[in-house]
Amino acid sequence: MPIRSSARRYGIAIVAVAVATAFRWYLNPALHAQFPFVITFCAVASAAWFGRGPGLLAVLLGGFTTWYFILPPVLSFSKQDVSVLQILSYVFAGCFVALVTGSLRQANDDIRDREAQLRFVAAAMPEILFTANSAGHMESLSERFGEYTGKTLKDLGPWGWMELISDGEKEETLANWKLAVSRQSEFRCTARLRCKNGYRWFQCRAIPMRDQQRQVVRWFGVCADIDDLMRLEGVLEEQTNALIRSNEELERFAFASSHDLQEPLRMVGAFSDLLVRKYPAQDGDANYLIGQIRLGVQRMREMIDASLEYSRLVSEGVGERVAISLDQPLAEAVGALKQMIEESGAALVCEPLPMVMADGRTMARVLQNLISNAIKFRGPQAPVIRISAATEAGVCTVSVKDNGIGMDEKSQKIIFHAFRRVHRKDEYPGSGLGLATVKRIVELHEGRIWVESSPGGGSTFFFTLPTA
Repeated sequence: MPIRSSARRYGIAIVAVAVATAFRWYLNPALHAQFPFVITFCAVASAAWFGRGPGLLAVLLGGFTTWYFILPPVLSFSKQDVSVLQILSYVFAGCFVALVTGSLRQANDDIRDREAQLRFVAAAMPEILFTANSAGHMESLSERFGEYTGKTLKDLGPWGWMELISDGEKEETLANWKLAVSRQSEFRCTARLRCKNGYRWFQCRAIPMRDQQRQVVRWFGVCADIDDLMRLEGVLEEQTNALIRSNEELERFAFASSHDLQEPLRMVGAFSDLLVRKYPAQDGDANYLIGQIRLGVQRMREMIDASLEYSRLVSEGVGERVAISLDQPLAEAVGALKQMIEESGAALVCEPLPMVMADGRTMARVLQNLISNAIKFRGPQAPVIRISAATEAGVCTVSVKDNGIGMDEKSQKIIFHAFRRVHRKDEYPGSGLGLATVKRIVELHEGRIWVESSPGGGSTFFFTLPTA
């Protein structure tokens, strides 16, 4: 195919020179030797439109035929009155015409190729592409617009696709578009367009194209179909709201249930005490059974209290956060645990703590829980608990380190979950909500908590707070 194409182009050059020579031969009686190469230049330009090669061939052939058929004496190669300068001028001028015309044709072909590529890209893109003149009137719309709406630019007014915006949004969108055109600034909007199958949401954007003097000569824009995304966001919003309502109902149920369980427990505890006082058991088994009832009531009461506290944190959050020194809640926590510390022989090593933004009451609860856990899960030696803090980039990191029994990696992943226990209740009693409550408090303070530990190597709990 390329060979045949080349042969055709060079054949056109030969035919063009032959026609030009024949026409000049016809005019020879009137023109004689005047302007011998004028018509030949037309043949050179015609041939050069199909490439530089055919144009240069036309220069050579045209010079040869003009020399032989036109310049006197005609039909002879012997010329006496022909100026060499005239021939050289023709050759240079002809080559110039051939090269310039060939370059223009090549540039024109390149422009057409690029336009075809742009049209292909515009047709392949899922978005609607459009252009507008400097006044904001639409000049073109990609084929995708017709696929959506069944209309072309000829079917619309000067505002193009904006004519199809839903009535509730059309006026505002047009006003914003005219404002962007007057200010020569970027335009953005989200609106519903009337399509074949009803309205669909589109997100549109247009930017001004400027010349070298920074004047707007055209607007280029794109409209992306976001209807499916908008519908999905609507469904997600409904599901999120439903989930929020469900969580709120569960929180209210948990709070009410925990509160209402207190009265039956009081009755069980009171009647078991009354049973012991009125009918004192004579055998050890009865005493043991009654003791287990009272122990169960006590544990249940602790779990209910912990559940109530956790529910309040979920529903109400923490108190007002103010600038306080962590030394204050630490002193409150140590005071609450004074008897436990003395009985265990625990040693507390506390460094000066910084100022943070926190609720002192709940911070005392955090420190109290971490210190009591360090005492509860101690090893054979007396507990040693080190409390320190470091600040960096507006964040305070508090650490509570102990020399207790430690834990493995599997246990570290579950200890902050509600009602997840690492040890049996008869080994280490507790509600299973202590660390979950601590984690919740820290998160409500915009911090995080984690633990580093190894079996037999003690544990170090870290949590972060914003500095004051």
